[in-house]
Amino acid sequence: MVLFLEMGAAAQSVPTKLSLAAATDLLMKRNLAVLAARYNVDAVRAQRIAAGLRPNPTLSVSATQLTIPRLFANPSLALRTGDNVAANSTYTVEVDQLIERGNKRGLRVAQAELNVRVAEAQLRDALRQQLFQLRQAFFSAVLARENLRVARENLAHFERTEQILQAQYREGYTAGVDLRRIEIQKFELEHEAATAEQGYQQAVRDVLNLIGVGDAPSNASVQLTGGQSANDADLQIIDGDLDVIPVLLWIDDLRQMALANRPDVQAARLAVDAAKIGVQLAAAQRVRDVTIGGQYARNGSDNTVGIVLSVPLKVGPRAQAAIEQATALELQAEAQLRQAETQALTDVEKAFIAYRTSRDRLRAFSSDVLRAAEDVRRTEEIAYREGAKGLLDFLDAQRAYNQVRLDYNQARYDFLMSLYQLEYATGTS
Repeated sequence: MVLFLEMGAAAQSVPTKLSLAAATDLLMKRNLAVLAARYNVDAVRAQRIAAGLRPNPTLSVSATQLTIPRLFANPSLALRTGDNVAANSTYTVEVDQLIERGNKRGLRVAQAELNVRVAEAQLRDALRQQLFQLRQAFFSAVLARENLRVARENLAHFERTEQILQAQYREGYTAGVDLRRIEIQKFELEHEAATAEQGYQQAVRDVLNLIGVGDAPSNASVQLTGGQSANDADLQIIDGDLDVIPVLLWIDDLRQMALANRPDVQAARLAVDAAKIGVQLAAAQRVRDVTIGGQYARNGSDNTVGIVLSVPLKVGPRAQAAIEQATALELQAEAQLRQAETQALTDVEKAFIAYRTSRDRLRAFSSDVLRAAEDVRRTEEIAYREGAKGLLDFLDAQRAYNQVRLDYNQARYDFLMSLYQLEYATGTS
């Protein structure tokens, strides 16, 4: 109940500014998938404790040869010898202890210990997956925010151009069709801004969900209507940028890192080791366990003691069935290990291709490219206002400038995500 209340309180606390580092800390504390994996570790640790316990002794109490009519007639005969010794009532107390042989307890403990390590590796794998999803959502929000800012700047620029054209139209210096074209282009930019704003809000909601506050009510949404832009402070809940430092990576190193460090591969290896111990544990079922007991009996007024030894007569068929099942589970674990290793190497290859492609694409952008696109737009705008060129040339230059900025944002995002994809594929930072 306390945990439920704490989680409910946490769900109402939505940060007003969130960096990637802060989001990562919150994810490790509040993410429900990570919490579920932690509880699984606790459950498996409890199973390990149970596996190490020795069998408890059993107590048996019995009363036999109770001759009801005779006892009703003479209750004193219940605890003393009567004339017919064979008909005396007998009371027995017996304590039995099962003694396991064949190192069954030691094998159970070893297998349970490996299962704990498997659960811990699965916890790390859950954290790896959730962290990658967090970074995807976080930088998708950053990308949408940067694209929204581009759209806002273009809207502001077109509003100024529209005002100039309206003044020129009223004075008869320009045609009305040019004004209509500007209005159409502005409408397209408003649509692009609305799409970017929607992507930003949805990505923010994904981030909040991953850090455990996804059920909190939304903040005031960014509004873009009638050319009026929302306060830029509304976009500051995500505190990050798309700036990256190019790095040089080698595919062979990445493949080795993935096989050595991926938690899902580690979990699969540990599962194979646990399955092998399971085969040994099944084979140990061929060794017969024995039960030793001590007995006290009272027959009439006589007291007796005895020793009990129990040994199962036939264990072979059940042991063989357990061995066949454990062997099949071992083969299954080995196949799952090969699958995990193959998937890890496949993920590395795909991530490296994305890294190499995005790196080369990012290299194509430079400050000169962005500056050239802006210069072309300014030149075409001046030429149009002076009547040297038509409106279509200016609109083409504006679209080209806008696309270059969007492509540059996308290139930075793609390269940044390719690095995180490599981190996800290798299981390392």
